[in-house]
Amino acid sequence: MEHTSILGFPWQLAQSLLQAASIPFTTKIEKNYNRFFSVSSEECYVGRVIVLDGIWEIVLFHPMVASHVAESYVVRSNEVQYAKKLMEEN
Repeated sequence: MEHTSILGFPWQLAQSLLQAASIPFTTKIEKNYNRFFSVSSEECYVGRVIVLDGIWEIVLFHPMVASHVAESYVVRSNEVQYAKKLMEEN
């Protein structure tokens, strides 16, 4: 598994994939500085992955609740739902 393969995934899904692949990792939650949308306090998604000495450092962000992924199709979805949809399509 490439370290970029989990970018945008919901954290719960990414965590289970890492554990199944026996990949050592650490996590930290970064602040979301978005000023235009409300930010969820519950869910997280993988925003960045850095590999240091064989350990994946997973940077997590809370998703923006009201962000519109595909406004032209009147689809209202947060980043976590969008990542889940992308994963299901692949």
